[in-house]
Amino acid sequence: MTAQPGTTPRIAPLPQSDLRALADRIGGTAGQTLGNAAGPLAGRPVLNVLGTIAHHPGLLSDLLPLLNRLGQGLLPPRDREITILRVAHHTQSPYEWAHHALIGAAAGLLAEEIARIPDGPAHPDWDDADSTLLRAVDELHGDGAISQTTWEHLADRYSPHQLLELLALTGVYTLVAYVLNSCRVPLDDWLGEPAPLPDRHRISDRHRLSDAGRSGRMGPDTIRDASPPTRR
Repeated sequence: MTAQPGTTPRIAPLPQSDLRALADRIGGTAGQTLGNAAGPLAGRPVLNVLGTIAHHPGLLSDLLPLLNRLGQGLLPPRDREITILRVAHHTQSPYEWAHHALIGAAAGLLAEEIARIPDGPAHPDWDDADSTLLRAVDELHGDGAISQTTWEHLADRYSPHQLLELLALTGVYTLVAYVLNSCRVPLDDWLGEPAPLPDRHRISDRHRLSDAGRSGRMGPDTIRDASPPTRR
């Protein structure tokens, strides 16, 4: 088990043997999800986040179908991963960031796109659709609701079903980040050298000036410090 720097798990993940037995007991979709990960996680041991929540089998058996639904939902996989990575950055969850940097790459996100997610919607290399998606996550985290302007832009691209899924996705992965951060869930050993979580408090003069020039004020998306990636 790889602990996050400077932390000790508050609730240690259950052993893999216990989790396999629990998957058999739970059965159904939840049991299958617990015992057989899909996509880039296929063939891996049960994730430490699930091993932690498994201390409450009832909660885990209710949560897994929702995670499965969102992971195989109606949003394009790339959009889903942009959303989750933005949530991971807002909540400063190293575990969520490391896993979804991997899953995001499998979903088609380029390394330079993942690297600029912390810069938010103001980064000049995002197109309008990606910028709007990032802004929606920011508004949910900042205000608890998506603004009318952002909603209208989203509705031009997504169906009502997809819009509801976007709201659920943001909320559920915020919930997961609360569990990860508060329980100090250790990174999974098989990750090796995981993608590091960028600091949300960095300051970028380029992005501050760029955003200030557009809006006439400094917003939360202007306080970044990552070096801008090479434009494709």
